[in-house]
Order: sequence, then structure tokens, then C-alpha cells
Amino acid sequence: MSAHMSVFAPRTYKKGHRHGPGRAILIPKGEGYSLMWKEGEEKVVVRWQEGSMFVPPNRWFHQHFNVGAEPARYLAIHPPIQLNGYTEKVVNKNDQVEYVDEDPSIRAMFESELGQRGLKTLMPDEVYTDPDFAWR
Repeated sequence: MSAHMSVFAPRTYKKGHRHGPGRAILIPKGEGYSLMWKEGEEKVVVRWQEGSMFVPPNRWFHQHFNVGAEPARYLAIHPPIQLNGYTEKVVNKNDQVEYVDEDPSIRAMFESELGQRGLKTLMPDEVYTDPDFAWR
């Protein structure tokens, strides 16, 4: 087994992506949700908080959203990266959804979730228009 931890800022979200099977996502800190979907099908909402765990199905897209006021963390436990098809690096561009290419309903849902908490997004408008946008 192998693992990696990701920390992401409050009121932001990750790009949608997919990969092979065998990943367990554990939430040691934060409040949010993840969207999971098989290509061409409806999205499933998985709400999470500290102590939550979920497993994205094989080759399903998934995307993580921090709707809290504090940084969120997730720990991804997965097969060793040296096994064929088990890398975390996105090699095929069809396996990641860039912000400029995502369904506008994803952003709308995120902003609505934040609004219910009295918060506003910290996602810069440029991420949705500039394919070469670089976070600072």
C-alpha cells in the first residue's frame, strides 16, 4: 500500500479526475463533499467531515470540495504506484477535467453550498477562463 495527503484551502476545490481502482479516501480534517460520476452518467454527492471515508469506483471521475472556513485534508490510500495503472499522476488528459472545461453546474453547486454557510468562493475567476492559470 501507498498513500498521499492533500491539504487544500478553504472555499476551494480540486479538479475532477479519474484513475484505476483501489483508492480509499479518508478525511482527517475538514468539511465538504466530493462528486463522483461514471462518464456520461449522473453525479453522486458524497458529503464528508472529519472521520469520513469513501472509495471512488474504478475509472469514475471524482472531485473534492472544501466548503469550510478552514483548510481541509484528505488521505488517499492506494496500491503502490509502481504497479501498472496505479499512479496518481494524470498521464492521459482525458482523465482530468480542467476548470475551463468543467460543467458550469459544478461551480454553481459549490457556490450555493458556500452561500448556505454565509461564505464566498476563493476560486479566482481566471481558473474558469484561462487554461494556463497558475495558482500562487
